[in-house]
Amino acid sequence: MRGLILEGGGMRAGFVAGALMALIDKGLVEFNLAVAVSASVPTLAYFSSGQRKEMEMVWRNELHTPNLVCYRNILRTFFALSNKKPILDIHYLVYEVFKKKYPLDLKNLTHSKIACFFALTDVAKARPIFLTPWDDDIYTIFESALAIPVCYPKPTYIHGHEYRDGGITNLLPLRFLIDKKVDKIVAVLSTPLDYKYQPLNLIERILLYRYFKGNKWILRKLWETALAYEEAKSLLKRLSQQ
Repeated sequence: MRGLILEGGGMRAGFVAGALMALIDKGLVEFNLAVAVSASVPTLAYFSSGQRKEMEMVWRNELHTPNLVCYRNILRTFFALSNKKPILDIHYLVYEVFKKKYPLDLKNLTHSKIACFFALTDVAKARPIFLTPWDDDIYTIFESALAIPVCYPKPTYIHGHEYRDGGITNLLPLRFLIDKKVDKIVAVLSTPLDYKYQPLNLIERILLYRYFKGNKWILRKLWETALAYEEAKSLLKRLSQQ
């Protein structure tokens, strides 16, 4: 069984989108199962529904605008987080860009041969969870999958449970694919294989003290996730040499 794993990484995930567009152009789209994290979640959905054009339009035209990146709110964040004035307006991205301007072809997604899984973080249990496109409204799933701490502090819920960006608890869910008995894996990373992930330095923790004072579990989890990320990359390197 052939699997695909897509790393997130904010704007770095544009590289992941470019790689998937190249796969589409070459006709290399035969995957049985795929999992994506964070910014690569919508990209996987467009890939699975065969919407290369929409994927490219989103990445080329929509992600550098002031409608999404609210620079004027960066300084405010250090003093008081506001659900109405986030650094990244994920609600706009999901409902104005993904849903209205470049809507997913849900029929194609339904009939796709790729079983898609989207990584999220279950806030109550502080652990990763993997949802399919049909576990709820897909745009609601997108909002939770992209809900980055600090940058988008608004709580997001699915069936009454709070979820956030999957990268908090699992940056590279390689074991998820292996546990699904996938024997051939294509991994598209947004960082070099030898990249060392550093959650937050001292200055960042001081500046964001107000946020993490009320979300200490996130700070703890980020360090655990960093170690798991190194292990996943080491495993990926070993698998590539087999």
